[in-house]
Amino acid sequence: MMRRAVINARLVLEDGVRAGGLLIEDGRIAALLSEAQAPPDDAERIDAGGRYVAPGLIDIHVHGGGGLALMTDDALEVRLYARWAVAHGVTGFLVSPAGRDHAELLRRVEGVTPAVGVTPGEARVLGLHLEGPYINPVRKGAFDPRWLRAPDVREYEELQEAADGSIRQVTLAPELPGALELIDAVVASGAVAAIGHTDATYDEAMRAIDRGASHVTHTYNAMRPFGHRDPGVLGAVLTSDALTAELIGDGAHVGWVAGRVLLRAKGAARVALVTDAMPLAGTADGEAEWEGTRIRVEGGKAVRVSDGTIVGGVITMDEAVRNAVAHLAVPLHEAVAMASTVPARAMRLAGLGVLAEGAHADFVVMDHELRVVETWVAGERAWMRKPDV
Repeated sequence: MMRRAVINARLVLEDGVRAGGLLIEDGRIAALLSEAQAPPDDAERIDAGGRYVAPGLIDIHVHGGGGLALMTDDALEVRLYARWAVAHGVTGFLVSPAGRDHAELLRRVEGVTPAVGVTPGEARVLGLHLEGPYINPVRKGAFDPRWLRAPDVREYEELQEAADGSIRQVTLAPELPGALELIDAVVASGAVAAIGHTDATYDEAMRAIDRGASHVTHTYNAMRPFGHRDPGVLGAVLTSDALTAELIGDGAHVGWVAGRVLLRAKGAARVALVTDAMPLAGTADGEAEWEGTRIRVEGGKAVRVSDGTIVGGVITMDEAVRNAVAHLAVPLHEAVAMASTVPARAMRLAGLGVLAEGAHADFVVMDHELRVVETWVAGERAWMRKPDV
């Protein structure tokens, strides 16, 4: 039995930060150690050097980064992304594929499903997130409207079968014909029905919640805006405790004041930070082609060259945590939870996103500037920053 003890750490827990350490056995956290508590003599000691030790970050809405695309049928590309992501504190993520038609989406789902799981030196591939195709063309965002279609339970069931049951989230517009029946099917399959890319009214959104929708894709973006006599889907998001709300934490998709409004309404325990990152995330500014569209990255956002529409995020999850502390006025432990605990619970990922006895030993070591120093997955070091020369 392999035992390791992380000592001399500042543990970032759900209720605050305290000095202490972790005892790790067989890939799980066997115990939280107090500052004064000595680890077992047979445990390998990992000295955190007084740095923060936090739950590993979990990105439940991402399309790529580091030049790697997750809208692919290539499991190797997903694995390469998983190897890149650990450098940014990510210990788990959902693959978010899309396709021009059902056949292409089915091919991509089948292609990436073998990557689901955990491999040494990589972030966990936690499953798949289908952002569409069952979304409203009126609120399509960067999606080509030719890719979109009405909800179809039979199609979804075929996709879930192709994924070996690993589809964990489906974003859909609840006002579309057949959407409520699709919500029933998604929930029955064990996945999460998420409201997004939608022109739903308040009443339509509430009907979706009643049927089991429990999550909201990139709140504010690609949805009917709030009006004081027409609160729309945002009215449901802001007032329903049944919903967890995603927030793209870059300040470009959603201004910081609007982000603080969301937090005031829902509390940090119901807001999940995401990147919605595309392949150019984490790379230098410039231009490239993605899914047949010319993209330019500048000023902290990726836009379609032809019309300036934002097409995805370019930040990483560790940047989202730093932004939350700096711009959303939340303490460190809440910012970390929004990037780990909250998304894990929203996707019903048991044993992930927390530092707790029995949880998976997925954690990140950060310095006092909240820069990633080490990333650990399943009790093994997956990445370590090179010492400054």
